[in-house]
Amino acid sequence: MKRLFILFVLLCAGLSAQVNVTQTKTLELEKSAMRPVFSADGEQILFTSSTGLYYHDLNTKQSTRFADSGYDYTMDSNGDIRFRGDTYENKFKLNSIYLYQSDTKATEIILDKKRLDVLPAITDHGIYYVEQKQVKNDFAKASAISKPVAFAYDHAIMLYSYGTTKIMRPAGEDKFYIWPSVSPDNTQLCFVDRNDLFITDLDGNVQSIIKEARAPKWSPDGKWIAFMRDNDDGHTFISSEIYVVSKNGETIIQLTDTDNAIEMSPSWSPDGKQIICEDAANDELILLILDIQ
Repeated sequence: MKRLFILFVLLCAGLSAQVNVTQTKTLELEKSAMRPVFSADGEQILFTSSTGLYYHDLNTKQSTRFADSGYDYTMDSNGDIRFRGDTYENKFKLNSIYLYQSDTKATEIILDKKRLDVLPAITDHGIYYVEQKQVKNDFAKASAISKPVAFAYDHAIMLYSYGTTKIMRPAGEDKFYIWPSVSPDNTQLCFVDRNDLFITDLDGNVQSIIKEARAPKWSPDGKWIAFMRDNDDGHTFISSEIYVVSKNGETIIQLTDTDNAIEMSPSWSPDGKQIICEDAANDELILLILDIQ
């Protein structure tokens, strides 16, 4: 197991809130594990690899392969996994959404080969997609609870909120607006333009800008955003560390500081007490156990 050295650094003063790493665990799955996320009950880790999509049981230490490939995978409290698969026909990219049931090992198609305006959003309250500039959803396999959903759309953010749609460009024209997401309390929005993280309200008013912050993920209580600061040489990643920033942008805390690991793609546990990330240097997953005050 690789050694992981943790640095607790409070970079901004003014708030009593802190996040400390109390323990780290390395999951040696030997499958070139990438982009890990927790299941809804926190007992499974889902990840992609060069050999397919897997979920790993943290209690039994067993990994199960459930698909050849896919993206944006989530596992609900029933053990059902939804994920996106892409195909190409006549040079057009088509998106499908699949449902895998971990108890029966059966897979069914929820959304079949749609030519969509943007990538669909798989959430805990439904599947949302934009087709011919219209936001649609499919509540057949999820609870029909309407919540705001954000899409990166035509150098802008498309925010679908309680049946209404609006286009916003909080960072200005000709920006990229990647990784957009709405806070758990449905009051804020975060996204990245090139290298910088923007935090806004749902009307697009910029509240904070955090430099060099990518792959943001809201904590379950909405008080923190985890992100990575990575560097590359034009061909491959040479370094990356995990940070968190408070929702008002005033407190930034560095969670990892390593020479032998490249920590990327952070994701929170449902209880907000852990962060899972990938180590691109060693093809492992790293679990950060947190103390949040």
